[in-house]
Amino acid sequence: MTTPATGPAATGTRTDEAARRELFAARAELASLGATASPSRLERALERLEAAQQASRRTLAQAA
Repeated sequence: MTTPATGPAATGTRTDEAARRELFAARAELASLGATASPSRLERALERLEAAQQASRRTLAQAA
């Protein structure tokens, strides 16, 4: 039987993974938008990407 990891290290690992997944998803969303996407849709996708990049940088800084 495997015991799940707990504590700050496990929480940090989950946070890192969640940040990476969100960054990947935000990039994929932006890449999937075509030339016919509305400006507001593009703006939302860019905002999501920027937020994901900031979260990713924060998790890297905390790990250092």
